[in-house]
This record gives sequence, C-alpha cells and structure tokens, in this order.
Amino acid sequence: MKLLWGIAAAVAMGGCALFPDAAPEPAAADGSALPAAADYAREHAEVAALLAYYQDLQAMPQEELRREHQNASQAFARERGELARLRLALLLCVPGTGWSDDARLLALLDGADSRRAPSASPRRHLVVLLQKLVAERQREQKRAEELQHKLDAMLAIERGLRERQPRRK
Repeated sequence: MKLLWGIAAAVAMGGCALFPDAAPEPAAADGSALPAAADYAREHAEVAALLAYYQDLQAMPQEELRREHQNASQAFARERGELARLRLALLLCVPGTGWSDDARLLALLDGADSRRAPSASPRRHLVVLLQKLVAERQREQKRAEELQHKLDAMLAIERGLRERQPRRK
C-alpha cells in the first residue's frame, strides 16, 4: 500500500505528464487557455499538498490522528468543499485507525466534483486513484476472508478425521 502512495506522490508531484492527456493546453494567442493552465497548476499544487498531508498523517500518533479526524469531519460538515472532502477521504485511508470505513470513503469519493472534472485534472487523477485503491483493498479483504473460510473448513475436516480414528493405547 505504501508503494502505491509513493507512486501517487511521484505522479502528483511531477509525473502527471505520464498521463497522455494530463498536460495543460498551451496558451492561445488570445489567452483563452490561460485559465485552464492556471487551474491545472493550482490543482497540481493542491494535490501535491494533499499527498504531503497524507504523509504527515502517517507519522502522527494515534491520539493526534483522532483529533485530526474529528476536525476534518467537522470542517467537511460545515463546508462541503472539494478540498475538505479530499482531506477527509485521505484521513479515512490511513491504515490502522478505528474509523476506517470503505463505504463512507467511496461515498465521499463518488460525491467529489473532481470525478466530473476534465481528464487532465490532477484532482480527478487523485480521486480515481483513491477509488482504485479502495476497490483493490476490498478485493484483497474478500480474498483473505475466502481463504480464512477455506482454512477453517479444512481444519474442521482434519478434526473430524482425528475424532474418527481409533485411539491407540
């Protein structure tokens, strides 16, 4: 999981050009593309700041993380802005916390305006990445549960076989 976040950080911090359509449109002679380029640069900086925030979250002690989660939840309840939404989503991604809730995280991400942003949007790339990571984590959890179920069934069969065997003295 940390490897994926490292990749995400590299993409957001300067590798957005790896996506074929991620580069901003060049400025036209009349300056019509300048707002799009400015939006792209602003979003790029926001995503870089969000990824740095996530790295800071991973270094926080549990009590400080709990306070940060409360503050982010309250901030999002007051103002349902995109950055508040993404900060809360990142908090829900932190492993080893008591508030991990994939359903809530997916609902947050599904409601993000960034999902409907142009394909070159750095925020859209972040939201899509988070959705894919959550989906992958859910697949891994389901697979682990299936394997545990199979292991339990095999152990039950083994116990049954041991009980049938005559005991030697």
